[in-house]
Amino acid sequence: MKYLTSTRHLVGALLALLGLGAYFLGWLGAWWLPIVVGLYLAGVLLTPARTRTDVQLAQESSIDDLSSELRGFVRGLRGKVPQELLERTQGIEKQLQAILPRLGRLEAQGDPNAFTVRQVITDYLPGTFRNYLNMPPELRAQASARLGRSPDAVVAEQLDLLSNTLDRVSADTISGDADALAANGRFLKEKFGRPDLEL
Repeated sequence: MKYLTSTRHLVGALLALLGLGAYFLGWLGAWWLPIVVGLYLAGVLLTPARTRTDVQLAQESSIDDLSSELRGFVRGLRGKVPQELLERTQGIEKQLQAILPRLGRLEAQGDPNAFTVRQVITDYLPGTFRNYLNMPPELRAQASARLGRSPDAVVAEQLDLLSNTLDRVSADTISGDADALAANGRFLKEKFGRPDLEL
């Protein structure tokens, strides 16, 4: 799937389609198939691959977009939800903003916590409030027979669950940083450490 969505494949496919168009217009003779294949290969081979810097910049842009999306969502809750729920959500925002600078590295390592962080911002957190905000404000603090408690209490419970999950994510990333730091220390000691000189 990565290759099918890559710039090289898309450029090659576009050139091949142009070749097919030329064939159907009668501009290419019996050698149309090798020409179409050649156009595709030319597009693939001549299109520069994304450099490491390009990938890094794209990741940083994506993370900046997530950060902006998160800030905008929380800002949009002001005046629409009780202060207690807003403060819990702002606490979750702080947790996420603290993790986001490490998100690119977590994704590069294939860490499943990276997926969790993205989903909290784009789906889980907005989803917690979606149906709640559709309810009449005067009913949100009232106990519901169906829920067994008030919608306010249900949302508070779900926010606590998200916060606890992010605490575990943060602890995992800090633990990973500590392990990496210790491993780097061992590497440097093995590579550059020298035993004391004996006189």
